[in-house]
Amino acid sequence: MVELERFKLYAHVDHADDDQLIQSLIAAADTAVRDMTGKVPPGETDELFDVAILQLSAHWYENRTPVTEVSVTEVPFTVQMLLSYIAMSSRYPEKEDTDGADQ
Repeated sequence: MVELERFKLYAHVDHADDDQLIQSLIAAADTAVRDMTGKVPPGETDELFDVAILQLSAHWYENRTPVTEVSVTEVPFTVQMLLSYIAMSSRYPEKEDTDGADQ
């Protein structure tokens, strides 16, 4: 899981006002990357997996208001590319279906 301090360094956040929100976004991005790719990181940490989580959570953090000049429903190209790579790579183990439902 990406740590709060790593996100804050990545996103240039120098205050603690949004720490709880950021931690929620990191957790949601981690779940989203796993669900969108059907994969899990091959070890405790993985730079490509972590960068996908950082980019996605930073996108959500920067675009959290309902009205922006950028469509908040669009995932940035770099995130799409990382998700595609992770999904297609044999380097990443398949995510186990923990609830028994079809993916």
